[in-house]
Amino acid sequence: MTTAIHRDALKSFRDRKRWTQEQLAEATKGKNKVSLPTIKRIESTKDGTYPANDRVAEGLAKALGVTLDELSKPPTDEAEREASLRQFGYRPLRTMLDAETAMAFNMVQHIYGIPIHSQIVMAPLFAALLAEGSLTWRRERVAEIEDAAARLMALGGGHFSFANSAYRAEDGASYEKRCIENRDLFGNDIWDDVYDLGYDPSQNNPFADFIKHFASKVDAKTVSFEGDWSTSSWKTSEGMPEYRIGADLISELTGEDPDAEYALLRGHARLKDIPADLLGSEKEVERIAWIIGRIPEDELAKRKTDRDELMSLIGDFDIPVSAENSDQAKEDDDA
Repeated sequence: MTTAIHRDALKSFRDRKRWTQEQLAEATKGKNKVSLPTIKRIESTKDGTYPANDRVAEGLAKALGVTLDELSKPPTDEAEREASLRQFGYRPLRTMLDAETAMAFNMVQHIYGIPIHSQIVMAPLFAALLAEGSLTWRRERVAEIEDAAARLMALGGGHFSFANSAYRAEDGASYEKRCIENRDLFGNDIWDDVYDLGYDPSQNNPFADFIKHFASKVDAKTVSFEGDWSTSSWKTSEGMPEYRIGADLISELTGEDPDAEYALLRGHARLKDIPADLLGSEKEVERIAWIIGRIPEDELAKRKTDRDELMSLIGDFDIPVSAENSDQAKEDDDA
């Protein structure tokens, strides 16, 4: 039995995954394995459709995540497809993501089995739950501060009147409760006095502090935060910290090779496409070579050229040494 495969449909679905013909062949598995020559033959057919063996059609459809019916028809124009989906209440979500965030979606799918589309659909729920969790955490902290301030002031009086300075904590708690009531997640309208007492929004904000607290409380081993809590490590303008999902797994897969990590970050290689027989620790060299091999040759060559140029510039650096430091260095050498 044969199944018709439309040449342009196969090309279109392959392009959506940004796969080469070789990568598509590698993505087919088991009894439905499809050879590279077969894929080339289908895509080069002059008749528009190719009568493929049922096993071949099923293997390609499974690898591409589409139905046999979709493979058998000419690809739908994207604008026409979007218009049709809009009739059913769907809306496109258009935004640009940095490479690290894009890889985080893939890592969550790989580690927890949550498909990327489901992560996007569930994102508002996750955000709302975290937001409410942060407000609850702040209410609990404020209640503890108010209790502590009340106990401290109760100890005041006479020459212990200095304990009455706890009134400032009560004032701060009052402002904090107002912020919580207004759902001010990032502390945009917190009490002005906290700035004089050491609060620095480039280092902290209420929501980022809660995220750090929550990650520690649940012992989230797959989540790590990049750098310290400062403006250099804020991922968004509101003050969300830089993070990485599955940092240990990424290091293990890439052997900390910069080109291999680059291939994952840029989507040239995807976790689910790495051949199973290359996942063992004994296959590290072959796995890294496979991952790097997904980078287009011209792009990889440019990376090498840029890296060599940078190293030559660094090698030419002549760091001036003051006479004082030079004398000290000489004394150290003599010692």
